[in-house]
Amino acid sequence: MNTFFDFVLKKSILGITLLLIIAGFFVSQIPNFQFDASSDSLVLEGDDNLAFYQRIKKNYGSDDYLVISYQVKNNLLDPQQLTHLANFKSDLKNIKQVESVTSILDVPLFRSPPLSLSDLAGENITIENGNANLSLAINEFKSSPLYGNNLVSKDGQTTAILITLKDNQRFIELRETRDAMRVERTNNNLDPSQLAKLKSIERQVLRNTSTQNNQQAQTIAQIRAQIIKYSDKASLFLGGLPMITTDIVSYISSDLIVFSLAVIGLMTLVLAIIFKGLRWVVMPIAISITGALIMTGLLAFLEWKVTVISSNFFSLLLVMTLSVIIHLVVRYRELAQLDPNLDSQQLIKNTLTQMFKPCLFTTLTTFAAFISLLISGIRPVIDFGWMMSIGVTIALTLSFLAFPMVMSLLPKPKIAAHKTELGFTTALAKFVERFGNHLLVALVVFIAIAGIGINKLSVENRFIDYFKESTEINQGLTLIDKELGGTIPLEIVFEDLAEDYWYDEDLRNEVHAIHNYLDSLKETGKVLSIDTLMSILTEANNGEPLNGFFLNIVRSQIPESAKKHVLDPYISEDSGQLRIVVRIQETNQDLKRDELINRINHHISDEFGFRPESFRLSGMLVLYNNMLQSLFDSQIKTIAVVFGIIFIMFLFVFKSVSLSILALIPNTLPSLFILGIMGLANIPLDLMTITISAIAIGIGVDNAIHYIHRFKDEFKKDGDYTKTMYRSHASIGLAMFYTSITVALGFLILALSNFIPSIYFGVFTAIAMLSALIANLTLLPKLILMVRPKI
Repeated sequence: MNTFFDFVLKKSILGITLLLIIAGFFVSQIPNFQFDASSDSLVLEGDDNLAFYQRIKKNYGSDDYLVISYQVKNNLLDPQQLTHLANFKSDLKNIKQVESVTSILDVPLFRSPPLSLSDLAGENITIENGNANLSLAINEFKSSPLYGNNLVSKDGQTTAILITLKDNQRFIELRETRDAMRVERTNNNLDPSQLAKLKSIERQVLRNTSTQNNQQAQTIAQIRAQIIKYSDKASLFLGGLPMITTDIVSYISSDLIVFSLAVIGLMTLVLAIIFKGLRWVVMPIAISITGALIMTGLLAFLEWKVTVISSNFFSLLLVMTLSVIIHLVVRYRELAQLDPNLDSQQLIKNTLTQMFKPCLFTTLTTFAAFISLLISGIRPVIDFGWMMSIGVTIALTLSFLAFPMVMSLLPKPKIAAHKTELGFTTALAKFVERFGNHLLVALVVFIAIAGIGINKLSVENRFIDYFKESTEINQGLTLIDKELGGTIPLEIVFEDLAEDYWYDEDLRNEVHAIHNYLDSLKETGKVLSIDTLMSILTEANNGEPLNGFFLNIVRSQIPESAKKHVLDPYISEDSGQLRIVVRIQETNQDLKRDELINRINHHISDEFGFRPESFRLSGMLVLYNNMLQSLFDSQIKTIAVVFGIIFIMFLFVFKSVSLSILALIPNTLPSLFILGIMGLANIPLDLMTITISAIAIGIGVDNAIHYIHRFKDEFKKDGDYTKTMYRSHASIGLAMFYTSITVALGFLILALSNFIPSIYFGVFTAIAMLSALIANLTLLPKLILMVRPKI
């Protein structure tokens, strides 16, 4: 490497020029940088349930609609209030991308006035048509099996306005093709030409998704403008999956910009306090920012979208690049103080030579930690693993190129006499020497407590808990959930029953019983099915259920305007399916998705005798639950793989089995600590927190490598383990402390986010960094002193 470093130092101006050109190219790509918070990023790629869900959406229509809760203080059906609502609806319909708007004004009424069976075919009673009895209508809205706790709240003061957005049929077909081919790929059924076609389709979907997302964001902004305009006579909140995904993109975009700037500001302050020199502040910050910008431009150039999981990549790259630079700066200053007469070029070269191996090895272990995420099976987690693996490689390369180039072009700094040791690290060394045995006892207790916490870990998290209570999205979802029958849809689809339903009274009774069972569950809100129509027809028939003969006559006479509300969404003659739609209440503190899905499955098959293959649960609840359940397996596999890879790398680095084992032991503690805290605090694993353990291990072992590498160098001086520990704490311990504190403070900035997963990510990563620092400055040296491995 000496020859390479000589070349870099001699060609500094050329090197800086080339770096600036490369950086300029990638920075120019940043305007194409994109986020993805679509439902694709919340489900398992290749999940066959996704293909089934797409077919159901095609048959019955999408559940990707927007909901506006319209809440009044007095009479919802007051003429002035209805005029206000009508104007609001009209302005919403005038928005370009709005396909339709459904409200209490246009839905068919059956009891206002009461319709007989013979009236159903000819009458189309709606408020909009002016033929509805308003005094009866409010009671129908509150008590109707179709509208009660669905379109209108039980108290009659809140109603829902449903907005369907226009579809891009070509885009839908592309996604369906992609999803079907992904299932085939998972089953290893695609040949090379089909795999190439799939990659081409995936790129097309990515580009189309960007266009769709931008269009959707504009539409939602226009809808919100109307909400503000009409908030004078009603309290209005926007909800629905399109709004949630758009707002998540807004949150992570804001976090990326605001918190990256905050991290830069904080790191600048910390470096100024530590080094007290302009050069040692500006240069590390500039190199770190350049690395993060290059990676951002690379992602844009590759059309690689950032998801919720990878949204903090910029901050991560900032602190990881900075940690490498801090190690170089600390070592440079140490060497300058040890030999003030050394010329600038030789001083830089010595710094690079001495720090290259430990920095290379630490980067490789961090790389291994992120690469371990590739086995998770969850596409956003896999992409995050690739992004950060490439990112840490860029961080190392840029640090060892930019640092010598910049330093060689600047005059040699005057390094004032300064302490190369820190009271904190020296105190830890004394603690290890005097009370080291207590550490081992504390270790056993710690592992036991962490084990209890890990045993309590779950993946059952509520989507509504991703947002602070003060945010509009939380308030809107809470209101819709409590007043309008729930938010997250669960669908139960029965095969080959549609034709029999009209003739088989026993089957109708069974569907009625299943409907009532689902309605009785504490986790469910509104339940809608073909049985809802049966209830309406029974009311119209003076409380008497219709038999098969009259039922077939009546159903053929139901007007088209009513069929789209009470018939078509719940039965399909073409596919032979019956469909029950259940809305789940996310605000229910006891919601356990997996347990609920299994309970419903078993009850329908065991209590009602339906064969398991004759029905299927679907919807975003099932898809999201599948992804969440995979997190447990993913977490176990990821941790096992990362430890295995790091142990092999330790063997390569240290060339000692005993030293590799000693280095690995303290670095299991941060991940155990984090998972234990999460379990004890009832904080579930989610798409972001699942990555913390791998990050904690990957970054934590950096400290172990730096410490052992310096310990081996210092040990050569006198062969005394205890004195070597003190010298190591006083030298490399200083750099470890500075980097860990700087990185931890940088991550703690995320605690100010409005997005709860970002808060958890920031806080727990900071805790992991600090616990890794303590473990590597206490337990690691104690184990070395106790075992006395061959150095």
